[in-house]
Amino acid sequence: MSSSHRDAHPYGRSADDVRRRDQRLRRTRRLRVTQLVVFSALAIALVLVGVYAFGEFRRPAEDPGEIAVGASPTAEDSALVCPQEGDTPADPADVTVRVLNGTSRSGLAGSVTEELGERGFATDKPGNTGSASGAVTIVHGPEGYLAAAAVAAQFRAGDVTPELKLDEKAEGTTVEVLLGDGYRELAAAKKAAAALKEPVAIPEGC
Repeated sequence: MSSSHRDAHPYGRSADDVRRRDQRLRRTRRLRVTQLVVFSALAIALVLVGVYAFGEFRRPAEDPGEIAVGASPTAEDSALVCPQEGDTPADPADVTVRVLNGTSRSGLAGSVTEELGERGFATDKPGNTGSASGAVTIVHGPEGYLAAAAVAAQFRAGDVTPELKLDEKAEGTTVEVLLGDGYRELAAAKKAAAALKEPVAIPEGC
């Protein structure tokens, strides 16, 4: 019997053909397994990216120029520099004010900034905020209490009493004013000027 006849496959294929076919099948299976692993890894990565993106989307975004305002610490548990008995508010020329609009009234921060500039305050670029919790909130640093008192005097109009908040990270005598929906107008210039000559209230704990 010839060699070619001995190697012939029962169905008419040679042994070499069968081996090549088996090798192709094994390569195909390995390729499919590799593809399955790669696609599974990509799917897991996409799910993780989606979860992260959803979390970022739900995180509240800050407005331009927004600052977060927390409860104001007392002098006992903060770095607040306490005023002395008889101290009066700072001279407006020594105070830098930045006004932030927390209302839907377009241009409000800009117009108030202009008015404060006319009253002698140094002014910074106005902006917006989502942290206005009252009609007028005045945020100052540990060394800025007298500066904040000078600014507060400008906003005591009608039944509005500005709220002072301490930001321990703020430096110097720069003050930020957050305007809320209850804000209507500045105090009369003469009334505000007279208030600058009166002693400031001593903060709790001083």
